[in-house]
Amino acid sequence: MNTEHLDVHMISRRLKILSNPHFWAVVIIFAIVTALHYPQQILSTSSSSLFSFLGLSRHALERILLLVPVSYAAFVFGTTAGFVSLAVASVIMLPRVFLISEYFPDALLETIAVILIGVLINLWFDRSRKEKERRQQMLSELAVTDQELESAYQVTKRNEKRLSALNEISAIVSQSLELEDILSAVVDKVKQVMGLDIALIFLLEEDKQELKLITHREVSEDFVAGLKGLKVGEGFNGRVAQTGEPLVIEDAAQDPRLTRETVKREGMRAEVIVPLKAKGKVVGTLAGAMRESRQFLSEEVELLTTIGSQIGMAIENTRLYQREHLAAQQAVASERQYREIFEDAHDAIWIHDSHGNIIAANKATEELTGYSSKELLKMNVRNFLAEEGLSLARGIRRKLFLSETVEQPYEQRLIRRDGAEKIVKLTTNLIREDDRLRGFQNIARDVTKEKEMQGKLSAAYRELSESHQRLKESQEQLIQAEKLTSLGQLAASIAHEVNNPLSGVLAYTQLLAKKIGGDSIPKEVALGYLSKMEAELTRSTKLIRSLLDFARQSPPEFRQLNLNDVVSRAFDLAAHSAELQHVQVIKELDPSLPNLMADFDQLYQVCTNLFLNAIQAMPQGGKLTIRTSVNDGQLKIEVQDTGCGISPENMRKLFTPFFTTKHEVKGVGLGLAISYGIIQRHHGRIEVQSKKGEGTTFTICLPLHHEESAEKG
Repeated sequence: MNTEHLDVHMISRRLKILSNPHFWAVVIIFAIVTALHYPQQILSTSSSSLFSFLGLSRHALERILLLVPVSYAAFVFGTTAGFVSLAVASVIMLPRVFLISEYFPDALLETIAVILIGVLINLWFDRSRKEKERRQQMLSELAVTDQELESAYQVTKRNEKRLSALNEISAIVSQSLELEDILSAVVDKVKQVMGLDIALIFLLEEDKQELKLITHREVSEDFVAGLKGLKVGEGFNGRVAQTGEPLVIEDAAQDPRLTRETVKREGMRAEVIVPLKAKGKVVGTLAGAMRESRQFLSEEVELLTTIGSQIGMAIENTRLYQREHLAAQQAVASERQYREIFEDAHDAIWIHDSHGNIIAANKATEELTGYSSKELLKMNVRNFLAEEGLSLARGIRRKLFLSETVEQPYEQRLIRRDGAEKIVKLTTNLIREDDRLRGFQNIARDVTKEKEMQGKLSAAYRELSESHQRLKESQEQLIQAEKLTSLGQLAASIAHEVNNPLSGVLAYTQLLAKKIGGDSIPKEVALGYLSKMEAELTRSTKLIRSLLDFARQSPPEFRQLNLNDVVSRAFDLAAHSAELQHVQVIKELDPSLPNLMADFDQLYQVCTNLFLNAIQAMPQGGKLTIRTSVNDGQLKIEVQDTGCGISPENMRKLFTPFFTTKHEVKGVGLGLAISYGIIQRHHGRIEVQSKKGEGTTFTICLPLHHEESAEKG
């Protein structure tokens, strides 16, 4: 069977080669060169060489021409094909060398030279191909490395989210020892973090081997009633309680393991259920559900499982605390039971008398402090509390004596036997017996690692905030620098615009002085001159004020404004430049434009930049059309010129910083890049349409309503 398959493969491969046009091209070249090599034998010519008219009669050129199909084959089909072609060329040359050539030594030497050159050509193509393959491999490796970096970034991001959720759950668990409060707060947080429609927590009643729904969100009372008496092993939650393994259900209504119709009526589809474990034992289940299809990721299931473990420990610790509290009240009657619970607690628990002398400590306290149980029973709390910690402990004891409210658990610092400092969340309670103070019970949870992680996260956040502030300052500096660049481009036209009215004022002043000196000017004429002078000065003042407004460096400020006002103010600044370059301006401003929340100065700068770019694109004159409109909740500004247009190769670099084609006006290439950034911060976009030699249209689109605009301004 394998032999037949191999034969079919070889036949298929040969047919593929025969169907390749390059193969027939090589064959044709070989045929032509062979005919040239043996003209007397194949073409029946009288001359021994078709190139004899060039003075060539020893077939050296024909041998060299045989390198053409050899090189062609090596280039197209590879080194093996090249060497096969070289062998064919050798077969073609050798008969003439040994049987026909009249110059045997020279013919043999030329043939060997051609063969060696053919070998070198094949080796060169082989080396080039290997170099190309090496580069391709390097590119592939770079692509793989890039994917690995992206994957690592995503893993870090997911781990950050997971750590944040776990810290929040841990904080909730440590804030109270009341089970109902803990479960209520946790189920809300789980629903928020996982993006669930429904969240449920069942607790296992071991004596009945039933699951009881303790806490739930977003389900009906009929659903709650329909889940009463849920046995271990029954339904989805019963199965998880039985196996102790997470369970993911894609469609609960269609799953054959469904035992309660109330789940269908509630409209639950996708579900994920994890066990609540303490000391490796299932104490309940945590279920999350969606009313529509959803694929729960393995990371989400793992996160929910970890949260379930924390809840399980909290449940166990709460139950332990409740039992320990009861045992403290009945210490004499139930010492053995109390000791078992006391010793098996996950948290460090110790009891000391009113003087601070330790009278009981569990194994977790030994691990926390580094002292053995025997050593602890001979110690005072002063031995592992610093002066600051002792002061805090005295304050807590005083409040407990006075029955004042104490925020628990509170943070305390312990000094271990090896000198290391531990940070704990500590809960302290009075122990009374027959209304007499017996001592104080302390329950401590080590949160040192959590605090270190919080410190690192805080430092990273501060560093990120500082970097963000520096970036913001740099952006503002770039915006101001671009303003100054635009002012420099406006300088010539502005100087001419200011000079004209000032020259007029000077002429009227001289004329008025001359007529007043001759006492020959009527009052009406003098007032007419003064009125014209006032108009020219007002015109100059308005222009200078526009320049000052444009150059002013002001902090970003979002407020209600009309886009037509921005466009008109910006055009006033660029109008004289258009006039100097004989540019016809058409303004089509929609008078019904609604106001929007935006930064006036920043949009003013964007419009000025686009107007100047359009005018500079028409050095021999042209038509500039400025249009505003509103459509589908978007305000639009269109700036259309009939200038030189933008080449296709420059379109993709248009908004790149420091890219410019305006070297004659000393552009720095920041105008469009900064304009793009400003429009992005306004949650808008800039569109460009251009055709070389026909003109360009820039369209600014700004959303009419965006709540974040005002906040981020």
